[in-house]
Amino acid sequence: MSDENNDRPENDSGVGPSKAETVRQHCQKILSFFPLYDPPRVQAWEEEGNVLVEITGDKSGILIGKHGQTLSALELVLTRILQRESSDSARVCLDCEGYRKRRKEMLERIAQDAALEVSETHTPVNLGVMPSEERKIIHLALQDHPTVCTESQGNPPDREIIVKPRPKPEKTDDKDDKKDDKPID
Repeated sequence: MSDENNDRPENDSGVGPSKAETVRQHCQKILSFFPLYDPPRVQAWEEEGNVLVEITGDKSGILIGKHGQTLSALELVLTRILQRESSDSARVCLDCEGYRKRRKEMLERIAQDAALEVSETHTPVNLGVMPSEERKIIHLALQDHPTVCTESQGNPPDREIIVKPRPKPEKTDDKDDKKDDKPID
């Protein structure tokens, strides 16, 4: 199976491989150490200053790991390699078989279910320990919810996310704020 770069443009300068190609090559080298039947297909391209990588192939579960931990670790390693080789602050965003999209949708459903439970019971719901990128998905999913809010608690790597009832706004007494409207003599 041939490796592609998704027909994305190469480096504009014409000197050396693009950031995407560099990341793709390093990713393939790392993946060669995984116990896979066939080498996975790795596509990489640049978008908005970052390098996006999509991996497809058999045994994608090994590449993803529990709750995406292996994928996140590989993403971190590739980001560090890219930053060291290019002296750039670009990030690598890695996905395998659409896992990140599916996980995001699942977390958004979990957030909505927790919001419904909190709205009905008026008691906080602890969604457990999550990595920062997953907590961010929960926070964003519920940021405009009218009856609940979210809060991260604890210290990394054990930070957990809590969905709790939104505090009611404090009422101000209009009587105290009003001044006498009597004319001055």
